[in-house]
Amino acid sequence: PSPAPPGPCQRFHGRCGQNVALGAEGLGAARVAGYCHGLVFSRSHLRPGELFEVRIEALDERWAGSVRLGLTSLPPGQGPPGPPNL
Repeated sequence: PSPAPPGPCQRFHGRCGQNVALGAEGLGAARVAGYCHGLVFSRSHLRPGELFEVRIEALDERWAGSVRLGLTSLPPGQGPPGPPNL
């Protein structure tokens, strides 16, 4: 099957890690401090077959590490409790 047609632009959910600042209307996210507590979630679910893009627009030379990406079928706040402060 072919990919689903593009949906509306994904936005970030207001529940995020304590070291994250969300951009206007949830369209972007940036780490503002520290190494931990940098999780973000999308505001809405992905439709079956929907494609999405993760864009890294800037790097901070103070940190060396990796980006982790995960998908879940549960909205933020539902399901097993996550790590404290995300």
